[in-house]
Amino acid sequence: MKITRKFKKRELILIWICLIIIGIKLISGAVDRVNSSLSELETEIALNQKELLRLNTLFRQSKELNLQYQKLFSGYKEFKDSDSLLQAIANIAKRVNINILNIKPGITKDDGLYQTYSVKVDVQDDIYNLARFMQVLTDELKSIDIEQLQIYAQASKEELPKAGISINAVAFKK
Repeated sequence: MKITRKFKKRELILIWICLIIIGIKLISGAVDRVNSSLSELETEIALNQKELLRLNTLFRQSKELNLQYQKLFSGYKEFKDSDSLLQAIANIAKRVNINILNIKPGITKDDGLYQTYSVKVDVQDDIYNLARFMQVLTDELKSIDIEQLQIYAQASKEELPKAGISINAVAFKK
C-alpha cells in the first residue's frame, strides 16, 4: 500500500523557501571561490607586470650596452695573423706617403682571450710625416699602441731623419 500525501500550500512554500536558501548558499559559495581566484589572478598579473617592466628595462639597458660595445670596438680591426697586421700598417704608410725602410714582425704572445703582436717599423722621412703616420695609425687601428719611438742621428743635414717605431697590436680571439 502506497501512502501518498498532498502537501499543503504552506508546506510547499516552506520547501521552496528552503530550496531557494540552499541554492543561494551554494551560489554564494561558488561566487566566493571565483572572487578569491580572481583576486589571486589579479595579484599574479600585478607581479607579472612588475617583472615585465623590470625585464623591459634590462632589455633596453642591454641594447644600449650593445650599442656602446659596437661603438667602442668598431675601430678594432681584426687581425688574423701578423701578416694582416703588417699589410694594414703598410697600407696606412702608403696612404700617408711615408717612406718605410723596413717592417719586421716581432714576437706574438697568446694571452688567453687575445693575442699580442709586436712589430718593428723603420722609416725615413721628415718629422711631420712621421708624426702624421703615427697619428693616423693609432686613430684607424684602435688596437695598436706605439710602444717606443727612436729617432736616429742624421749622417748629414741633407738626409731625412730615420726613426724606428716599436708597435704592439692586440687581436681578440673569437
